[in-house]
Amino acid sequence: MAQLKYMLQQAFERSQAPSSFAPDPASMGRFLDACHRRRYPGKTAIIRPGDPANTLYYVVDGSLAVCTEDEEGRELILAYINRGQFIGEMGLFVEQAQRESLVRTRTAVEMAEISYERLFQLLEGPLAAECPKLLFAIGSQLTHRLLRTSRQVSRMAFMDVTNRVSRTLLDLCQEPDAMTHPDGTQIRISRQEVSRIVGCSREMVGRVLKQLEEERMIDVSGKTIVVRGTR
Repeated sequence: MAQLKYMLQQAFERSQAPSSFAPDPASMGRFLDACHRRRYPGKTAIIRPGDPANTLYYVVDGSLAVCTEDEEGRELILAYINRGQFIGEMGLFVEQAQRESLVRTRTAVEMAEISYERLFQLLEGPLAAECPKLLFAIGSQLTHRLLRTSRQVSRMAFMDVTNRVSRTLLDLCQEPDAMTHPDGTQIRISRQEVSRIVGCSREMVGRVLKQLEEERMIDVSGKTIVVRGTR
């Protein structure tokens, strides 16, 4: 419950909402009690393009990646979804027959799942009192995700590969699995995965990382990268 309270409060502090919309762990707990819990191993696709868009997911524990693919199978990572975040929330506000993105677990994950139909029934009945706060929490995360996507599109359009990789490394320093290091922040990611975020080849990412290391901006050892001066 303490961790749930912390995650909700962190999201609320980045908003301009009145205090009446402040996160309520007890309300969120009642919502989670109505959901079905499922566990998935790492590197497992839990949502695929074409799947019915009829379920809201909440990440109880673990991390996932939202991806899209072109006709040739090239993959672009759109976002990471971590503990305390929703997946499939767009279908609550915009009618969608099918999912359009691939969602794959990065680690072992525990999810809370509930159909849109059942959720709306609860929001009109037993969870009516929780409705404003729950919808605000969902809408807030949807807004932050849209802002991140807008930044990613701008980078793809206007930045060269070196700047895209640099900004991506800084973004990754804000992820929950980033670790404090005496020289900055330590992250663990493959060149292939970075290439799927910035939209370039694995070889190009390798050249950029080498350049950044020569400039003493990062230290690289295999998949481990220390981004200097980011603490």
